[in-house]
Amino acid sequence: MNLSQRIKMARKHAGLTQSELAEIVGIAQTAVSQLESGKTLRSTYLVQIAQACSVNSLWLASGEGEMLQPEDKAALTRSVIEEIFDGEAAEDSEANLALRERLEALRSASGLIPADIEGSISIPYMIEMDDPARPGQTMLEISITTSLLVNAEVFRRRAIEDKTVVAVAVSGNSMSPVLQDGSSVLVDMSETLVKDGKIYAIDHDGQVRVKTVYRLPGGGIRVRSFNTAEHPDETYTPSDLKEHKIRIIGRVFWGVSFF
Repeated sequence: MNLSQRIKMARKHAGLTQSELAEIVGIAQTAVSQLESGKTLRSTYLVQIAQACSVNSLWLASGEGEMLQPEDKAALTRSVIEEIFDGEAAEDSEANLALRERLEALRSASGLIPADIEGSISIPYMIEMDDPARPGQTMLEISITTSLLVNAEVFRRRAIEDKTVVAVAVSGNSMSPVLQDGSSVLVDMSETLVKDGKIYAIDHDGQVRVKTVYRLPGGGIRVRSFNTAEHPDETYTPSDLKEHKIRIIGRVFWGVSFF
């Protein structure tokens, strides 16, 4: 089955017309038509199309795996996480809260983040920068110079507050072919409880990573790349998460890729 057939199958699975899918994704209806007819053989909107149709983005892009993700399991409750990590989850929550407060402050400061254009919202990037307290190491910060202009419909249709959202640039080929090197994703920092198979931005001791995450019994996680041939699964126990300073920044809900 080729890409055009998979897109058509995904759209029909979701019960959407070409026009409805185009409106949700934010592209022209003719673009969907050309993809389904095979006139266009690639697209930078495969992640959004997969999300709109509730199908596996890796399957849509490459045909690998199953069309549908396994049914989402209930996320761990915050109380369970706090018990497992002995208060570490509360610290993670505070770390995210600090970033969100920083984001709010930057938005409030005149000129620090580019003004929104009518119909679009300017979302600042989360970037790695030198950590003055740890020479040779990095930390995450909200950029005041780099942002991504996003159609406001992206947030409205998903009922997501843009005030809790940051942009992240994908680095390397670990999430190929769905998210190529240089792709950009939007991360909702209000969603930090893991649902199996969803894509999350992760703070790994000052390095930002974009990965598919699965919960493990006992409070650990499995981190998975789409390019498993070069990037095998990583498994972390609760003690590993503490030791390596790994925390969930938020869930990826939108992305644009370049080929």
